Amino acid sequence: MLERGSTCLASGRRQLLRAPKPCLPSRRMLDAQFWNHGASDLSLPIWWAATSIVDPPSGDVDDRAANIKSSSASRRLDGALLDFLYPEKTLALLNRLSATRPAGSEPRRRQLHGSGVRQYSTTWGPTRHDEGTVDVAVAEQAREEMGMILRGSNAIRELNKLLRAQEPGKQELAWQLYSAVPEDQLLNQEELRAHLLQYLVQDGEPAVPGRVLEIFDQLTPVARRPSSYRAGIAAYIALRMVGPAIKLLEEIDESRQFDMLHVGTDIILRRTVFDEQWDLTLRVFRTFLHRTPKVRGTYTPLAIRHGNKLPEIWGEVAQLQELLEHFQSFLNYVREFSHELQSSKQLKVELTCFVNTFVPHVMDRVLNTKKPDEDFIWDWFIKLFDNLHSLNLPTSACYEYAIKRMLELPRYQEYTNQRKIWLELYRRYRQLYLDQTSSSPTSDASETRPSQNLIRNLIFQHSLRGGMERVQDHINDLRAFYPGRPLRPGLLRHLIQAYAVIGEDEKVHQYIGELQSNYKGEVDLKVLSSLLFVYARRADVAGTITQFRRIHEEYGLDPDTACWNVLLLSYVRADDLDGALECFNNCMDYGVAPDVYTFGPLLDFCAQRGDVEAFEALFSKAKQMGVPLDADVRARSGYVQAFVNAGDAGGAEAIAHGMLRSWQAGTLHGHPLTHTWNLLIQHYALHRDLAGSRQCYRQMVDNKIPLDSWTYGSLMRALVEVQQTNAAYKLLRVTMPQNGFQVHALHYAIIITGFLREGQLEQAMGAYERMVGRKVPQTESSRQASIQALGKADLQKLGKRHAKDPNYRLLRVEEALEEMLAASTAQEIAHRQPRHSSSIDSHNYGAVPQSYYGLMISLYSARSAYKICKKLFKKAEEAAPDVENYTVPLTLTTAMMEAHLKAGKHAEVAEGWELARTSANKLTKTFHQAVHQAAAVTEFDSLTDSSVQQRFQESRISNNRRHILSKASRIYIRSLLAQPDANAVQEAQRTIRDLLVNGFTIDNFTWNEFIQTLALGNRLVDAFMTCEEYLMPRFPGWRNLMPGYTRHDRQGYQWMELRHYDIKKTSVLPRYKTLVLLAKAYGQTKRDERNGIGYDVNAQAWMREILEQSAPMTVRAIETMPRTYDKLQERYFHNAP
Repeated sequence: MLERGSTCLASGRRQLLRAPKPCLPSRRMLDAQFWNHGASDLSLPIWWAATSIVDPPSGDVDDRAANIKSSSASRRLDGALLDFLYPEKTLALLNRLSATRPAGSEPRRRQLHGSGVRQYSTTWGPTRHDEGTVDVAVAEQAREEMGMILRGSNAIRELNKLLRAQEPGKQELAWQLYSAVPEDQLLNQEELRAHLLQYLVQDGEPAVPGRVLEIFDQLTPVARRPSSYRAGIAAYIALRMVGPAIKLLEEIDESRQFDMLHVGTDIILRRTVFDEQWDLTLRVFRTFLHRTPKVRGTYTPLAIRHGNKLPEIWGEVAQLQELLEHFQSFLNYVREFSHELQSSKQLKVELTCFVNTFVPHVMDRVLNTKKPDEDFIWDWFIKLFDNLHSLNLPTSACYEYAIKRMLELPRYQEYTNQRKIWLELYRRYRQLYLDQTSSSPTSDASETRPSQNLIRNLIFQHSLRGGMERVQDHINDLRAFYPGRPLRPGLLRHLIQAYAVIGEDEKVHQYIGELQSNYKGEVDLKVLSSLLFVYARRADVAGTITQFRRIHEEYGLDPDTACWNVLLLSYVRADDLDGALECFNNCMDYGVAPDVYTFGPLLDFCAQRGDVEAFEALFSKAKQMGVPLDADVRARSGYVQAFVNAGDAGGAEAIAHGMLRSWQAGTLHGHPLTHTWNLLIQHYALHRDLAGSRQCYRQMVDNKIPLDSWTYGSLMRALVEVQQTNAAYKLLRVTMPQNGFQVHALHYAIIITGFLREGQLEQAMGAYERMVGRKVPQTESSRQASIQALGKADLQKLGKRHAKDPNYRLLRVEEALEEMLAASTAQEIAHRQPRHSSSIDSHNYGAVPQSYYGLMISLYSARSAYKICKKLFKKAEEAAPDVENYTVPLTLTTAMMEAHLKAGKHAEVAEGWELARTSANKLTKTFHQAVHQAAAVTEFDSLTDSSVQQRFQESRISNNRRHILSKASRIYIRSLLAQPDANAVQEAQRTIRDLLVNGFTIDNFTWNEFIQTLALGNRLVDAFMTCEEYLMPRFPGWRNLMPGYTRHDRQGYQWMELRHYDIKKTSVLPRYKTLVLLAKAYGQTKRDERNGIGYDVNAQAWMREILEQSAPMTVRAIETMPRTYDKLQERYFHNAP
């Protein structure tokens, strides 16, 4: 704080002595420097600064230096320095004390080498007694080293050799060698002295500044270089003699046209800013501006306005420890002398240049800290620009630099849910320009408007994070601030690609048209491939084919490999296997060389359907064609996904760990292994294996595999599946934001669905409102979860009102659906987020709106509102796209079948079933089925034939999609069983058999209801044999109950020896009611046998014997069934003997 004492005293003096009239007329006759600075800081001869300079006692000046004669002698002072400042008695005392000083003048060279003790000075602060010394050990080591190297050489040769090597830390040796050179050999050695000067200050401030000044004085003005002046200025600053340093800077001959960026301006500025001598700082900066009309060919003020912050002259200042405090002092100085600093146009320009170059370096100090405090950064920048505005200082260049610099920092490029200072600064910057244009429409405010480069940087930043709404706002700013100027081609290309990724076809066409009209030569195949890509992301095969043809027909270009890859991608995204294979074959026929992106979509197709055999075949084909898939992480992670979907978790883990070893060995490159481990976590989550999910997560942490948002999504899914949705919600609200991960619509869909499963409707609605309030971009998963939450909320309200009329409308969910359909964008279809629903459905173009209608129909079906459902049927049909081979989503088909079933419309249910079978066949088709035609097989109705199970195992449909018709088949079977027609049950049996032989699974409800119907219809042999074949293998047995203790709280499966970990969603086992009905039927056969009824002549056995022989496990379960006297047993066994 001592070095700042002078400024504090000066400021206080001005405040205390301020008066309306000048009180000290004589003071105004003197230069202001006499009052604000020490005597050594003035542009005065050195003898003004001190009465005598004596030799340093450290012995750093050798004997030879003492013998050199100086070209000028010091001036003897007859009295005290600035004697008019002192009272008479004080002046007399000073004269007496200085009268004993030895007479005679010392050589100037010895003055420069001396300690430079200033006996009296007007500068504030402690007097400096040491002007630089050399450590005795360093000097002695230099002498010894010089003695060794001079044994076989001479001083001048070794000195030149040392100067050429530029070895750091050898300055003392260089000086010793220079001192050892004979004086006659130093004649005409101007280049040697110039090199020596540069070397003496190479490592920073010289240890003995006097040496530098001595050599500088020996150089003729013609021989002085920019480095020479820099060395002299550094020496003066080391002596704390700012005045001579400034004078030396100003004495540089302008005709020499030196580069003022490297003559020592930065050294002076560092000292003056450190001392907070702002008048000298501005003087030095003005000198630089006057001597530097251009910087790199551009006028200096213009270059500064365009972003050149002159780091060459501000680099030393930027290293000051208390730079922020010094800057605050500058603001105070400007506030005090604002009128003087801006009294003319030239002074305003100079102050503007000063602010626009100094302030950015202060900003860098605030931004570039090891542990940035974002709250402090926010407050500092807001206060900074408030101060600049209040002082009428320029802000445009500062806004430009601050925002651009922040966008370059990695921490501002990453996602955060906190407030963004760079966005706030742009908002203020933009508003400032709008306010200026509105207040004075006729004035030219072009210098204060945000630059095109800044707005383009903001567009790039937002587009990479999916903020397309802000992107459009910035584009509007560009067009409004720069009317008549087309968007730059690079920006147009970026916008075309960004909008193609999210499926916005209108924007892509708009910007391609703008690029073609303004820059005709810029439209190439890379740009045109975006026309295909935007439709491929939307799964619009027809649109992709149309644009593919346009490339050749309209633009006259031949599609390259990238175009074919995009066309192939469109078929894969639409789940069209036949079209994908045809496209791939056409690509090969046209002679297009395939690459990684050619095989990538096909491999993803195989992985999604769990077709390991086809994946391996394609992988081998790619290797044969020279496509390097072995080293590609994404391709090999598809292999993991294929095994996961095939049900082989062990094989998937083995492949994943092999990939990890390859990654650690450096043979695998590209994307990190995050996606691979996310697949494993997701697999265990869907199987309710929380421990397995945690183990995979721990492996990611231990092996330093980076986490991402989808990792947390998989962990949330694992928690939801074991009914820990509140813990999953904490991950969303707390953990993910703390770790800097963005929360997407998928995460909200998981939470909402989990709360609905647990019956926590209020929490589900809270999560929904949080998602809407934060304006999270929606996907079909989040939309579907929102419809279910809103629908259940409306149903709950109707239930509380006891509204029994089924035609009451679900107003809130209907309004939400209309908003969804109106606001539905291609981004909801073309997103890259994983899908939440475990049920497989069509994702082709136009299927998403129809799936929304399917959910609405399901909600109204729960209230048996058939009239409303029929209206929704028509709306759903109108939403279907008019394209060939359109696959109706199973969500809609199943909902329509359920509505028809409740209304008793069995014919319509049968039509829906045919539609569902058609969709399911497309969605489960594998490469083997596409290549090999199925052989004709004789069909029959039996379900217990051994060939049924064999054909089920040999079926080649997608293994992870076998359950795709579970709900639809249950509805259709119920429809058949509800019909009075006697052939309906047989049709149900044929349907079940057809599903089994084609590889589809039948859910537990369907099996039990079918067997119950057979038992009630007196088809006992079929009922018992079917139960024995499909249900009893997984029957766990009855729970061991205490005898004599009757329980009335147990129902259904609670009577069986089951544990929660034994039951899975795909488990098929007899229900309690099924066994009760079979037990009743078995008891009836026993009674009939006692009455002589039920003997089968063909089988030569009683019905009881036939059942015991054909279904022994079923009969054993019936015989060991406990007598519980529950409602179900009482209903069927009440009158049984």
